[in-house]
Amino acid sequence: MANHVVTPASNYFDLQGLDQLRKKAQGNSKEAIREVANQFEAMFATMLIKSMRKANEAFETDSPFNNKNTKYYTDMQDKQLALDISRHGALGLADALVRQLDPTSMITPQVIPMDQMLMPNSEKAPMIDLNKALPAVDLNKPDKMQPSVMAFNEQKNNETNKPFTDQKSFIETLMPYAKKVAKMLGISPAVLVAQSALETGWGKKIINGADNQSSFNLFNIKAHKNWLGDKVTKDSFEVENGIGIKRRSDFRAYENFAQSFSDYGQFITNNQRYQGALQPGIDDTRYIEELQKAGYATDPQYADKIKQIMNNESFKTAFLEGESNG
Repeated sequence: MANHVVTPASNYFDLQGLDQLRKKAQGNSKEAIREVANQFEAMFATMLIKSMRKANEAFETDSPFNNKNTKYYTDMQDKQLALDISRHGALGLADALVRQLDPTSMITPQVIPMDQMLMPNSEKAPMIDLNKALPAVDLNKPDKMQPSVMAFNEQKNNETNKPFTDQKSFIETLMPYAKKVAKMLGISPAVLVAQSALETGWGKKIINGADNQSSFNLFNIKAHKNWLGDKVTKDSFEVENGIGIKRRSDFRAYENFAQSFSDYGQFITNNQRYQGALQPGIDDTRYIEELQKAGYATDPQYADKIKQIMNNESFKTAFLEGESNG
């Protein structure tokens, strides 16, 4: 909250206060910056009030108070009112001027250490007890859904409930989708798997909605105004000028992992800012560097973290096994 100071020239007729303000301004005093900003806001408020009075002149033509003497005193009252408005910071213009002329007066956002910056939905998801007996199924009960709908729901539920036990299971599950999109982008599927691993913590931190249902958003793509599909709202951390800032953002939600990969491919190819990453013959390292250069993520180490995953020996081994199985 701004620290509003009552200026010496707090009265419209206080000429001595204005003279004191002039002397302070000549001495480059920080206090004078606030006082001058308040006076400037008062001038702006005077212009606003004068404009409103001007707009109402047509309704005062037949008024008995429409005379020079009344207008004279009304003008003095308006100017005093403008000063009172500036003293209380009602318009906020003075605060903006102070921040512009004296940057040291700005409140610095709370610094969040880089090691504490987690991806959205960082809470640990409970593992499913695979040894727990499943409820009995009545095979004589008639079906209530078409087979195609049942198959789709079964795929969705399996992807939702199946936890990624390790890197190998993560890679094997996503490999078929990564291959299709990687072919379209002209890169190796390893890049997409590594990127999704970084974004979701190897599938353990995928964003969930308010109903705790998975969004299947493997690349943490945000839902901007042009997004017409489902979305979930979560807190996320953005890096601005080296400082981690917590923001509330909307993220896209999908029906399954296949949709997430497909939308990622369309998001990259249809967005003009990422055309540098789609140059013919571009290698995997250059692709991810171009994404960061174009502003895909605010983390200054985003590309290096993905390359570190790709160059890890355990990832290479798991990827080769998943590629042969997928």
